[in-house]
Amino acid sequence: MRIEGNLATNLTERILFLKEEFEKIFNSSDGTVIAITPVSMILLGDHTHYNDGILISAALDGYSFFILRKRKDQNVNIINSNNQNRVEFSIKSIPEEKDISFKYLIGVINQFKKNNLIFNNGFDCIFYSNIPDCIGLGKYSSLEVGFANALKRSFRLKVAPNELIDILYQNQLNLIGKISNKTHYYTIINSKKNELYYHDIRAKEFKSITLKGDLEVVIFDTGEKINNSLSLCNERIEECEIGVKGLRLYIWGIKNLRDVGLDFLVKHYHMLPRRIFNRVLYNVKERERVEKAIVYLKEKKFDEFGKSILESHWSMSQDYELSSEKCDFIVEQSAKSDCVIGSKMISCSPLRSTFHILKKGSSDNFISLMKSLFKERYNEELTAYKFNFASSVKNIFTKKFENVA
Repeated sequence: MRIEGNLATNLTERILFLKEEFEKIFNSSDGTVIAITPVSMILLGDHTHYNDGILISAALDGYSFFILRKRKDQNVNIINSNNQNRVEFSIKSIPEEKDISFKYLIGVINQFKKNNLIFNNGFDCIFYSNIPDCIGLGKYSSLEVGFANALKRSFRLKVAPNELIDILYQNQLNLIGKISNKTHYYTIINSKKNELYYHDIRAKEFKSITLKGDLEVVIFDTGEKINNSLSLCNERIEECEIGVKGLRLYIWGIKNLRDVGLDFLVKHYHMLPRRIFNRVLYNVKERERVEKAIVYLKEKKFDEFGKSILESHWSMSQDYELSSEKCDFIVEQSAKSDCVIGSKMISCSPLRSTFHILKKGSSDNFISLMKSLFKERYNEELTAYKFNFASSVKNIFTKKFENVA
């Protein structure tokens, strides 16, 4: 859902709008700080992260906005500007929340308290997000990073980036289990304009790859809800763990699927149940796809990079069984378009959705075509969002709104 027009101007407009909202509710905006954080998305390497895998990610120009001010008392007020939902409590008695956005933010507060970063003072906070839910975990990682950075600046906390990532990762682990993914945090915190990111989890390496091509991203939301999306993802984790236990009988010293080669796996396919073999097969092939894709990116072979993304989708659909008929249809049809570099489903999303990397300037015609094909096939409307790879706006903080005008 790209902010149309001049990005810097629109970011300022959103900040000023939130400033006015903050002043109406809390009387003034003196002493406030702001934080703006982009959304992250995994392009390749989905579901390899819990096997010490490697991933390619991107930051997109959908953003979370936070305005926060430290209080002298212990009261906490947090308002979601998207729907005006509100929570109020004492910093000494933090409640449990069912609303997913508040659940993530309150989890951050608990982690800050656990790490002795916040003690006696409360705060007032208003936040807003233009990130659609269909992006999945990247949206909530953006909210966590933005909120944490606003707290960090307002309370003048000395927290190194890697320490902050560990704190936020622990929060997500508590909320959703092993499907939580550190790559999102690294991507958001290090985001720069027109860059992709390579994260080797075992080696603890995070590197940027500059995009020279002029590309954009389209995301389609089918509107089809996945009521048990996290359960499905965590089920795949368990299946891979079963596969690892089986393969340990034939290869010494295996820690996880990062240690399994494709040739070895194929030779021992008969030693695993078909379903478990397919899950392991996806994971092993996905790691190899990422390794090849990194070479393609460095050599500016974007068409080959796009083919890797397309192969990843079909492996996720057939071997990992996380896709759907509608997502497969969208990806299949989009692959016929000359303007599309690569297409794939978005994993770990509560909604069936796909992303598509396109040549710059082709998104409007592509969206029109895909909406028409989807309508003809399913007699349903297809929701589309347009993005650029994230602006050079990384994490913006100011102590006073006057500095933003």
